[in-house]
Amino acid sequence: MVAESDSAHRPALPAAACSAVRPARRAMSRRRPGPITAFLVGALTLASLIFAPIFVLASAQADPATGSVASATTPADTVGVTVAPTTSPQLVPGQDLVLTVTVHNNTSADIPIGRVDVYLAQLALTTRAALDSWLRPDDDANSGDQLVSVPTTEGIPAGASTNLSVTVPAAAVGLTDDNAWGARGIAAILVAGDVIQAEGRGTFVWSQGSAITPVALAAILPITTPESATGLITSKALESYTSSVGLLSRQLDVAIDAPTATIAIDPQIIASIRVLGTAAPASAVAWLDRLAGASNDIFPLGYADADIALQAQAGATTLLAPTSFVSAIDASLFVVPSATPLPEDTTDPTDVPSVTSRARAQATASPTPTPTPTPEPGATVIPSTSDLLAWNYTSTAIGWPVAGQVARADLDVFAASGLTTTILSSGNVEQSDVFTPNTAFALPGGLGLVSDSALSAAIRTAAEATTEDEWRVSVSEAASLLAVVSAENPNSARTLLVTFNRSSQESATRVAQTLAALDSTTWSNAAPLQAALDSAPGTTVTFRDQAIDTNRVTLARSLLQREAAIAEFATILADPLAFTAPARLDLLTLLDTTWASQTEAWADQVRANLAASFDLIHAVTVTTRGPIIVVGSKVDLRITLNNALDQAVTVRTEIVPSNGRLVVGETLETTIQPNSAQAVSVPLSAAVGNGDVVLRVTLFTLNGTPLGQPAPIDVSVRADWEGVGASIFAILVVGFFGFGIWRNIVRRRREKSAEASAVSEETVLPTAVPDA
Repeated sequence: MVAESDSAHRPALPAAACSAVRPARRAMSRRRPGPITAFLVGALTLASLIFAPIFVLASAQADPATGSVASATTPADTVGVTVAPTTSPQLVPGQDLVLTVTVHNNTSADIPIGRVDVYLAQLALTTRAALDSWLRPDDDANSGDQLVSVPTTEGIPAGASTNLSVTVPAAAVGLTDDNAWGARGIAAILVAGDVIQAEGRGTFVWSQGSAITPVALAAILPITTPESATGLITSKALESYTSSVGLLSRQLDVAIDAPTATIAIDPQIIASIRVLGTAAPASAVAWLDRLAGASNDIFPLGYADADIALQAQAGATTLLAPTSFVSAIDASLFVVPSATPLPEDTTDPTDVPSVTSRARAQATASPTPTPTPTPEPGATVIPSTSDLLAWNYTSTAIGWPVAGQVARADLDVFAASGLTTTILSSGNVEQSDVFTPNTAFALPGGLGLVSDSALSAAIRTAAEATTEDEWRVSVSEAASLLAVVSAENPNSARTLLVTFNRSSQESATRVAQTLAALDSTTWSNAAPLQAALDSAPGTTVTFRDQAIDTNRVTLARSLLQREAAIAEFATILADPLAFTAPARLDLLTLLDTTWASQTEAWADQVRANLAASFDLIHAVTVTTRGPIIVVGSKVDLRITLNNALDQAVTVRTEIVPSNGRLVVGETLETTIQPNSAQAVSVPLSAAVGNGDVVLRVTLFTLNGTPLGQPAPIDVSVRADWEGVGASIFAILVVGFFGFGIWRNIVRRRREKSAEASAVSEETVLPTAVPDA
């Protein structure tokens, strides 16, 4: 629509100033600095003083909100200008247009005294494309019709910012009841030293009382913690996050202050608090109670905000979830305390101050919980996995993947996992640029909700603004965009969805302020998420297939494959869940959506996880090494198995010889105690002569899955040595006994010879003759 085609509807300027202003405007719209003569400046200034006052100049000092530091949104070594309505983005007939113009001097040179010229776009901004083109113009774009010119009374020092308050009288705006309501563009151009220093653009909404249908705006606020590589948030971190100024406390404050916004919470936070039992920080327990008391709708993200699209594209057939928290539970922290007499005015005698009872109460949607048996004082009540994760969610069938990265096949995985609604960004759909449909549209196997990317970006920027002028600019853009949508078809009700950034919640301190400002307009109403779910699905919206970066998918696939290997390895353990459950939690944290923007850091964490898990699944090993000499046709070979884990394992040992010289007996099943070694005897039989054999010893799970690579043992077979040895032994035995016999014979012969000699000597002795 050409809103100001009729001269009566164009901005009114003092007649004496018209001839002076228009040449200057044309020169500036071409972005080429031109000389401003003393006559033109004098004429403009004189006209401004003679006719009705059309501006009020604020003190040209540094913005107190920013001090002497220029806006961070203005690039270095440049001058930036922003312009926005000072109070409300809405302007009604007879109302002056009050603007705040902020100049940011990010250069190293001072800006001399000059002026700020304010313009009104010649055309109403009736489409989203027109609005975007106005706010982000080409270099040669026209700035429109000039409304006022405001002198700057002081120069702007290098690195400083200054605010100008500009009031454009209603008559000077030039819009009447005959002009259609909707978004309008404004521009502010800083001229100093006869040179155009910078131009800023903004918007407001002309509202002359036309009947309109407000746009219903639903918003989703994530409550998450920074990325990590461990499956549970530590007690120390929880204490910090839930302190009065902690991250989680600030996020919850924002949600409570914006009760129509829907909370999307990471269940890891809830489980990490509950798993600590009585050792949970008091601030964390109080935070959980505050969350329970919030009136906002709430749905769960994936555990650790694991990216559901990444899981699907990495090969998961269903989405992953925690399997157990038993290994993280200290039973001594879940002892039911002794009963304490309560004051007579206590109105809730059934309350049991335990993590388990709180979880069960949250899991019950009815306002009157079903009575459950009260544990005896002193009893230990270990919470189950469902107890630790339970919450009174508005819905558990909503999935929210990373923006613009969902593939068509992912939708089947979502549906198979019980998700009936998927939140998608505008980059994952194709839709008309002429008419904005409802956020809802049909997906294969479910419902899609499109988060309006342009509107979300403006609202996020407003929520994260650090100064009032930055906030006003972004809120005006968001309000104008909603006005454009409403004006596309004033008789058609629309419901849109915006989402806040998961990774920048710490800086989003103006969420409630932003949503309240938009809700206060006549063309936008805050709505719950259910309104988006119930809206009529758009018929002009189709799904656009996208994909995650190949390198990221490859690393994620490695994690899933390793988890499968861990699950198979764990079958040898006495308690497999104690091994697999922590691994699943760590895996989910590595799939956190916030890792997507930290490619190198995430890759390092993945590699570290793979290295650590590799060591674990190779903690049961064969420690026997060769060479071993086998002498004989049948022997028992002793092989030592080592278990470096903290629990007992049961494995099967299989030995395969490299050739037929040895025949190995049956496969053995062995139980090895924690952190110990166990020797097993393997029967071997020599089959074909002598020679060298390599025995490949492989450990298997009881299901037959090999545990690592075979361990080679070099064996030298000398089967004939048994015969040679026996012969030698026989010879030695015969020789020994033969020698003994021979020695006895020789000894006896000697004895007999000696006896014979003695007898012979007696026979030959002469007889003695007596003396006469």
